[in-house]
Amino acid sequence: GAGRRDYALYCASCPGAGGDGDGPMAVTLDPRPARHSDAEYMAGLSDADLFRVIQEGGAAMGKSPLMAAWGGTLSEDQIRGLVAFIRTLAEPSPTAED
Repeated sequence: GAGRRDYALYCASCPGAGGDGDGPMAVTLDPRPARHSDAEYMAGLSDADLFRVIQEGGAAMGKSPLMAAWGGTLSEDQIRGLVAFIRTLAEPSPTAED
């Protein structure tokens, strides 16, 4: 969907396509990007937190100022789509038995 496409386009260079914190730009960043695939870490963040950090950037949330503010580029609907997609990255992976 649109959230997956926007994540690949705007986000994946830092946290990586799977949200593991290992995108191509990750090695240049200090602190390193958030791991969107880390269910425990992500459980501590509300959807409102995720929306705000995407819209306003890392500094607005007391996070890295290197995290860009996308509010001037992305619509609120696009940001909501990103939040929904990011939530899927921390879901447990299905096992072979499933």
